[in-house]
Amino acid sequence: MDSRTSCAIFALLSMISLISIVFVPVSGTIQEIKDVRSPNEDGVIYTEPIDIGRPNRIAVIEIAGFGTVKIELYDNMTPITTQNFVDLASTGFYDGIRFHRCIDDFVAQTGDPNTKNANPYDDGSGGSGITIPLEICKNASHIDGAVGMARSAEPDSASSQFYICDGPQHGLDDWERDGNGYAVFGVVIEGLDIAKSIAGTETNGYKRPLLKDQPADDITMTRVYIEEPEWENVTDQQNSTREASKEGVLPSPGIVFITGIIMMAVIIMKRKR
Repeated sequence: MDSRTSCAIFALLSMISLISIVFVPVSGTIQEIKDVRSPNEDGVIYTEPIDIGRPNRIAVIEIAGFGTVKIELYDNMTPITTQNFVDLASTGFYDGIRFHRCIDDFVAQTGDPNTKNANPYDDGSGGSGITIPLEICKNASHIDGAVGMARSAEPDSASSQFYICDGPQHGLDDWERDGNGYAVFGVVIEGLDIAKSIAGTETNGYKRPLLKDQPADDITMTRVYIEEPEWENVTDQQNSTREASKEGVLPSPGIVFITGIIMMAVIIMKRKR
C-alpha cells in the first residue's frame, strides 16, 4: 500500500470519526435542589429550578359567588411548599374555608380553618397542625398574581394559609428583605380578575378595627382540587407526517457525505492500480 492510498484511507476514517462525534446526542442533566442552609438560617431552604419530567400541577379553586381561579403550582421550583398544598387540597382541607384578609392592591389571603368557626377574632391564627420550612427560589418572585405562603415571624412556621398578590409585591421577596422574605409557590394562570376583585372587596374597615381587613361578606372556597396535566403527545403526529412524506424523502446529508468520501477513496485506489 503506497502513501497516496494510505492517505486516502486515513482521510476516510478521520472523516467518519468526526461525523460520528458531531451526530452523537448529548444527554441532558437534571439540576438537583440545592440546600444552602447556613447555621444562622435554620428553617430556610434555597432552591434552584429542576427538571421534573412533567408539567407543573394546577390548583383549581372554586369560590362561591365569584367563580374559579386556577393556579400553576411551582413543582419545579418549590417542591416542598407545593406538595404541602397538594396534600391539603387532596384531603378536602381547604373546602369551606373563607378569605379572612383582603387588602386592595396588595393581597387576598385565605387557608385558615379557623374561618369555619363562629369566632371571627381567631381568623388568621390557625393552620393544619403541620409546618414547613421557608423555601425560596429566586426564579419565583412576587409578580402580579403570585401565590405565596403566609407565616409568622419564624421562617419555618408556614402551614396552610396562603395569599394571592394583587399587583407585583416585590417587597415580600427574600432578596428585598435581607433573607426574611416569603415563599412563592405558584401563580394565577386563570381568573386573576377574580382574585383581584376579592382583594379589593369591601372590608369591615375601622368600624371593627380588630377585623378591619376581613371581608364584610363571607367569601368562601367551596372546593379546591388538583389537576395533573400531561405533556401534549406529538410523537404520533410526527410519525404520521413521516409516513405521509415517505415517498419523496431524500437521503440525509450525512449519508450523502459519507458515500461521497467512500467513492473518492475507491477512485484514488483504482487509479493507482
